[in-house]
Amino acid sequence: MTRTVRRMMTAAALWCGAVVWMTGAQADERGKEAVQAASRAGRFAFIVFYRTGDEATKSMHRTVRDFVADRSDAVLVPVNVSKRSETHLIEQFDATRLPMPAVAVVAPNGAVCSVLPGKVSGGQLASCIVSQGQAECLKSLQDGKLVVLCAQPSSDASLPRGVKEFVADDLYRNRTRVVSVLSSEPGESRFLRQLRVSAPEGESVVALMAPPGVMVGVFGADVSGAEMAEKLAAAGKCCDDENCRYRRTAGRRRGDPRQ
Repeated sequence: MTRTVRRMMTAAALWCGAVVWMTGAQADERGKEAVQAASRAGRFAFIVFYRTGDEATKSMHRTVRDFVADRSDAVLVPVNVSKRSETHLIEQFDATRLPMPAVAVVAPNGAVCSVLPGKVSGGQLASCIVSQGQAECLKSLQDGKLVVLCAQPSSDASLPRGVKEFVADDLYRNRTRVVSVLSSEPGESRFLRQLRVSAPEGESVVALMAPPGVMVGVFGADVSGAEMAEKLAAAGKCCDDENCRYRRTAGRRRGDPRQ
């Protein structure tokens, strides 16, 4: 049974006191560069898209400004959607269609953690600061990759045999990303709870996810590569080949006469 994985799906320019709205090329050229600089520094970029300096925009600005001011891992990036020169970010987020204002949160690895329109709270912004494991999973899914998440009891634990078998299969080798996390690490354990993945102490747990954000299955360390592939096929996420052995197996189990 599948379930949608919740995506949890900043300062290039800090505005102090009254909001000073930057205009012209000086402002617009900074957006993309600021996000890239944040990435290089290992920081989350909180991109505030706005069209005018109305009260709603000022309120969002204050909330985001105050939030990033107390953090070393986040920066604020203002982007005026009326300025054509900042096309990269505007097109990436289809920002002209977003209710204004809106804040998009991008992790250092480029994963989009969330897009929040309208009024936001500090708590909502804090929830967008995701763990490294969650950021890697999000980025891979957003890139159209399958994700095999391995929750490990220790840093020297080996990947489960079934995971190695799965990624060695020609069907999945080039479209799968393996993400290993320590289940005891606070940030990662919170991520696992969000996924409803229970990792018993001392044991490895494997979660298989498919784009755009489907939880295909959760398995124990003794899972085989074939089991994972069959579960993927049963979820309709295997491949487009009607003769695929995993699709045929899944079809027979469903009683499909064509298989």
